Amino acid sequence: MSLSSDIEEFRSIVSKIVDQLEEINSSSRTIPETDVNQLSRKFSGLMDNLAEVDRQLRSATDVLEDVRSRWG
Repeated sequence: MSLSSDIEEFRSIVSKIVDQLEEINSSSRTIPETDVNQLSRKFSGLMDNLAEVDRQLRSATDVLEDVRSRWG
C-alpha cells in the first residue's frame, strides 16, 4: 500500500467513528423524553453503539501505528 492509501484508510475509519459518535450524541439527547419503560432498551442501544466505536477506535489506532512504523 502507498502512504496515500494508508492515510485514506485511517481517515475513513475516523470519519465513521465521528458519524457514529454524532448518532450516539443525538440518541442520548432524547433520554429525558424516553419513557421509563424504554430506558433500559435505550441504554442498551447506546452501550452497543459505544462498544462498536471502541472497536473502531482500536482499529484506527492499529492502522495509525502501522502507518507510523512503515512511513515514519
